[in-house]
Amino acid sequence: MSGWKRRILPLLLVLALLLPGCGNKSAGTADLQQVYDGLGSHVELPEMLVLNEQRIRNYYGIDPESCRQCILAVSDDGLRVDEIWLIEAGDEKSAEELLAAARSRIEQVCRETQDYLPEQYAVAKDAQALRVGSSVALFISPDAKEMADIFTKAFH
Repeated sequence: MSGWKRRILPLLLVLALLLPGCGNKSAGTADLQQVYDGLGSHVELPEMLVLNEQRIRNYYGIDPESCRQCILAVSDDGLRVDEIWLIEAGDEKSAEELLAAARSRIEQVCRETQDYLPEQYAVAKDAQALRVGSSVALFISPDAKEMADIFTKAFH
């Protein structure tokens, strides 16, 4: 092996070990209430009903008391599937479980709307579920992609 390769190879190995720590999963925290409040200035939201702790527990099986921050809102119009989850979990394992729950929720809404509400099915099909650090978001909205970008940027 030539001299420059011998010097570069250890540097590349160190970089390879450090880079995984730079991803979204190691990000800090954000004020999720501020993120939620800011969504309306970037996208047009229908009237949303922010759920209380009891409804979050009963309808979604999420214990808000085990979360650092927890905001779940649904469209006030029963014929719209718009839904927002902004949750900061207590730990990494809980964040992964919440992300799985968010993905399952998207699948459920797709099943519920596929045959009966084709416009709302299209909205649900393009929903976004993502995780940044220990925070998880679900956006079921015509503007889900833009909302996901706003959520992600709140951590940088």
